[in-house]
Amino acid sequence: LSLIEQLDACRHDMRQLRVERIATMQADLAEHASAARQLALALDPAWADRPADVTALHLAERLQRAQQAQAEHQRQQAAQQQAQARADDAEARLRAAQARLQPLRERAGADSLAALAQAIARSDQQRQWLAAQAQAEAQLRDGGDGLDPAALQAECAAFDPLALPAALQTVTRDEAEAAERLSALAVELKDASTALGRIAGHADAATAEARRQEALAAMADAVQRYVKVQTGARLLKWAVERYREARQGPMLGRASTVFAALTGGSFERLTVDFDTEPLQLQGQRPDGQRVGIAGLSEGTRDQLYLALRLAALHLHLDPATGSAAGVEATARTGHPLPFIADDLFINYDDRRATAGLQALGELSRHTQVLFLTHHDHLLPRVREVFGAGVNVVTL
Repeated sequence: LSLIEQLDACRHDMRQLRVERIATMQADLAEHASAARQLALALDPAWADRPADVTALHLAERLQRAQQAQAEHQRQQAAQQQAQARADDAEARLRAAQARLQPLRERAGADSLAALAQAIARSDQQRQWLAAQAQAEAQLRDGGDGLDPAALQAECAAFDPLALPAALQTVTRDEAEAAERLSALAVELKDASTALGRIAGHADAATAEARRQEALAAMADAVQRYVKVQTGARLLKWAVERYREARQGPMLGRASTVFAALTGGSFERLTVDFDTEPLQLQGQRPDGQRVGIAGLSEGTRDQLYLALRLAALHLHLDPATGSAAGVEATARTGHPLPFIADDLFINYDDRRATAGLQALGELSRHTQVLFLTHHDHLLPRVREVFGAGVNVVTL
């Protein structure tokens, strides 16, 4: 019974909702559809039989387009009004300009604007000519010593134009000589003023002159002493250098000869810098320039070390120049030991390699030389230096 009562209440609510809400909405929709159909029939008869919602959307789109067209029309009208206002303003300015130009046209006798523009251009050109004429007359007055143009014209007519360059050159030369003379006189005036200031009616000038003479005498004595000391120092330096060159060790002399040959004359000899501590060995070029070991290239340093080594061997093996210890060592062994050279010419070019082979050939006159190398390009140099009979062994 409770469920039946609830169901009956729901049915009552449904009937009431259908009567109060749905029926009202359906009536509104029917009225809306009728209004839409009438509006469509008035605007577009082809849409009169279509559904109300479709007709409403179509009419809404047409309304939106109409509103946009109305806004654009209003914008165009506003722009047209603004353009008309500017045109009116321009026309008013044109009438005002024409009114201002009318007196000018009457004075110039111009019947058109083009003729007036030509008249204005001619007027501007005339003003420029008048300004140029006034400037020329002013320059003529400034450079004419106060003479009027008529007098200047008469004077110019009486003067020969061909003689003008020579006269101008003479005037320029006289002006330069006058300027030089003026400068010389200014210097003399300054010296005279200085001398006059020194005299000044008292004994300062005499005292200054005496001091000057004393200073000159002292300077002369100092100069004589300086010349004597400087000359003595230079002569002493030359004597020391000549003594060092004459007394340098036989090994340094022999190494200089070998080093000059190895470098192809790029260095003349080896010297010792006695002004440094410790002493440093240097190479001297033919022009007198001295280069330390740090300034030599890697290949030149190898040639320097080879020259020193060969010089030491020459002094050890040659009884005429060797030391007593070297002679005794050679006598004890019975014959000198062979010299083994293992790829000495890695950093040598062909010309310096040939010079190195010649140095080894000179050493081979005193002892046997074994030259080891894995560079085939040295074989032609070897045969060139030692001849075809050289003993070449391939390992």
